[in-house]
Amino acid sequence: MSFSVNENLCRHCGLCASGCVCGCITLPADGIPCIDKSRRDSCVHCGHCAAVCPEGAITLDGTPPDGLEAAGAPISEQAAAKLLKTRRAIRNFQSSAVDDALLEKVFALAAYAPTAHNARQVSYIVINGRRKVEKVLAATVRLMEKHGVYAGHTANVRSGRDTLFRGAPCLILIHAPERILSETDCATAACYLELALPSFHLGSCWAGMLIEACAYGLPQGLILPNKHKLYAALMVGTPGISYKRIPFRSAPEIMWM
Repeated sequence: MSFSVNENLCRHCGLCASGCVCGCITLPADGIPCIDKSRRDSCVHCGHCAAVCPEGAITLDGTPPDGLEAAGAPISEQAAAKLLKTRRAIRNFQSSAVDDALLEKVFALAAYAPTAHNARQVSYIVINGRRKVEKVLAATVRLMEKHGVYAGHTANVRSGRDTLFRGAPCLILIHAPERILSETDCATAACYLELALPSFHLGSCWAGMLIEACAYGLPQGLILPNKHKLYAALMVGTPGISYKRIPFRSAPEIMWM
């Protein structure tokens, strides 16, 4: 890792040190922050130090402050409510494949999903095009039939009604190295994808039964990197329907301590 401070800009406020999640930054007598040599290997490269500096004095890992996007103000309460309330699971898709360029934009946003220890080891497999998806569908059905699970759904697929992938033209498979918090990391990334996709006129639904089927092994044809596990999957495509209203939700149960 590399860490440097523009001494002409630094005002010795100490925000970088107080914001360092790993306690790597110290403030010596001259007030110019530096990396404690004993903590150098503890840095997780989260970028909080560069992000919090009000003067733009910190360069981390070779990226100068003027190369970072300005944060700006948080979105309004109304905009946040609209974003969260209008997200719908889509189970009716148009048949056309998804534009790869749109998916790349969505993945660029999902890269900001938090990960435990800032490991950022979440990876994706994109299966784009209905014919490709149908190959995975057939392999998933064979896996389910072999182990006697979801007989109703496999029968539906055999009869021409896809109740597993809902006719989606694209699947996004989310995997990571097998470790304690990888499932949480992948689920969080899937949530970021779900929230971002509607802004690109795309919709999604969790392919949960695919993940459950993978408890018995991967469907034929799917290959993951060594020591990786598939933790989440989304069906993706252009929605075949639109929702006009926001459905009712009961108030959450909360215990105040």
